[in-house]
Amino acid sequence: MTDVQLYLSIGIPTFAVLIGILLNGFLYNALNSRIASLEARMLSLETTMTARFDLLMGKLKSPGLTAR
Repeated sequence: MTDVQLYLSIGIPTFAVLIGILLNGFLYNALNSRIASLEARMLSLETTMTARFDLLMGKLKSPGLTAR
C-alpha cells in the first residue's frame, strides 16, 4: 500500500464523519429554532383561547342569563 492509498483510506472516512457532525449540528439548531417558534405560537393560542373562554364564562354569569 502506497502512502497516497493510506492517506485516502484514512482521510476520506474522517472527512465524511466531520461533514456528518457539522451537518447534524446545523440540523439540530434548525430544529431547535422551529420548536421554539412552535412553542411561542402555542402559547399565543393558549392565551387567546383563555381570554375567549373567560369572556364566554363572563357572559354566562351575567344577570340576564340566570335561571328564573
